[in-house]
Amino acid sequence: MKNKFALGLAFGSIVGYATSKYLTSESGQKLLESVKTIRGDFNNGGVGLADAKLVNSFNEKTDELKKQMLDTADQIDDKESNIVFDEDDIKK
Repeated sequence: MKNKFALGLAFGSIVGYATSKYLTSESGQKLLESVKTIRGDFNNGGVGLADAKLVNSFNEKTDELKKQMLDTADQIDDKESNIVFDEDDIKK
């Protein structure tokens, strides 16, 4: 049992050392940059979709939605609205 533990500890140390040396090398840094790029693309809707065209399209659509919501809010008659609160509620 002690031999397996010692062997595992030694193997883990060797793998950790080799991994840290690789990741600090130039090729390791390129790998890390690739991983960051892939993660960034994935977080923005999928691999390869994180470009300026997609971002601009999203911003245009959300701007239109904001304008529509503001226009709709302006049309609501306060007397017919079922939202009831006064300034004291807001201050709390």
